[in-house]
Amino acid sequence: MSCRLMPRACCSPWSLRINSYHLVSQPSVQLLFLLLAFVSLYMLYGFYFFYRDPLSIFFSEEHGFDPLYSAVRQAEADQFIDSIYAEPQVAGSRLGKAGHDPEICAAFITVGRSMEGRQYIDTAVGSFLANMSRSEREVIRLKLFFADVPNPDIQHASYKDLVAADVADDIITYPATLPSAIKDLKIKTLMTWASDHQNKHALEKKTIHDYAYALAQCTQTTNSPYIAIFEGDILLADGWAVRTLKNLRSVEKMMTEPGRHDPVRGKVEPGRPNDWLYLRLFNQERSTGWAGGTGFRSNHAHIIAIAIDLPLLTGLSLLRKFMLPRRWGRYLDHWVLLVCGMAVPLFVWLFYASGKASILGAPQGVHEEFFGCCNQALVYNRAHAQALSDFLIAMTTHQRPGRSDMLPKDFAWNHGLARISAYPMIAQHAGRVSAIDTSNDEAKRVWSMAFEFLNPSNLARDHIKDIHEIFNI
Repeated sequence: MSCRLMPRACCSPWSLRINSYHLVSQPSVQLLFLLLAFVSLYMLYGFYFFYRDPLSIFFSEEHGFDPLYSAVRQAEADQFIDSIYAEPQVAGSRLGKAGHDPEICAAFITVGRSMEGRQYIDTAVGSFLANMSRSEREVIRLKLFFADVPNPDIQHASYKDLVAADVADDIITYPATLPSAIKDLKIKTLMTWASDHQNKHALEKKTIHDYAYALAQCTQTTNSPYIAIFEGDILLADGWAVRTLKNLRSVEKMMTEPGRHDPVRGKVEPGRPNDWLYLRLFNQERSTGWAGGTGFRSNHAHIIAIAIDLPLLTGLSLLRKFMLPRRWGRYLDHWVLLVCGMAVPLFVWLFYASGKASILGAPQGVHEEFFGCCNQALVYNRAHAQALSDFLIAMTTHQRPGRSDMLPKDFAWNHGLARISAYPMIAQHAGRVSAIDTSNDEAKRVWSMAFEFLNPSNLARDHIKDIHEIFNI
């Protein structure tokens, strides 16, 4: 009915003001405003603090991969490696080399990349060594594996500088280490795989062989109980070495927990195997987030909302019928409709759509974990390293060999071995120019959001504390 047909009093500004006040005073309207205010504030918070989570509705393509701690650590690493290049004798006098019985054999795998400026391996090695104590250096044997064929000294721009700097305990190349009886044929095969860019499986064979070869070089030339395989485009956080030693002690202790049994194929649920394959130092949030996506029906959010609503409705109905005065029933009805019909489904959806990493974060410490990507930084149990290397070499004979970051998971499942991750992650994938024809866009997405939130001051403090704890100094 229009104001023209209504009494004049009903259309006066005063009456409209009274009606508006009456509407706003309704409990359901007040609750609706409260809900809208809360959601608005939450959305604002999400845009400011969840923009790095790649599985969040708040993720920002523009700023999600901005470096924070990576920028600090890269500057430290570059400064250190530049000082070594300028004065190679500094490395020997300040850090020394590995001792006679190192606990970890660490091998970097690197191939030359078509890129401007320094190669990633320079920064990676700088982050490996920067701020490292002599005690840490003595228990780690460092191998640099230049996997280019046939002439790594020519094909890799950093080869001569890193060799001259004398920062590594061993320099590995195929021409220098392959047995003479098979050298020519093997290098020819590797060259064929590396140059066949039309066949992705050929390049997979090359990367798998490189990984297997690095493992074998550690198992066959050292007695180290742990073997770390690092890709050449990573950053390692300050204190990574002693933190890894500390985490490895936690892993060994974990394997002696009551209730564990000898490895059984496929029986790899957390808490079951008493043996392990690797400790993960890098992971990405894309691998640890909710599996279903951000839709309302994803992750069964609609079912969870109903499961919450049903007991809530039942409880409120009993409360209304047996305990509350009748005059309160009208208010409760409005509240039930808004909460059960709107708030609960909305909050459940926001919980999942905001991203698991943003809402829950990662559990700190050492944990068994089925999932993870990729193989940028893994520390292997020596007891299974040679068998894994043999398995990988065998896979290169297949037409479709698989991927070097997935095959260790298959090996662990087949042998009933635990896969373990250490949080916070102390390695970051810094590469943007891929060595295996991965697009730059995909390469940048292999990224740890949590690594960027590491605090340099806290890391430096913990580094000193862990050195005192592990080395008793």
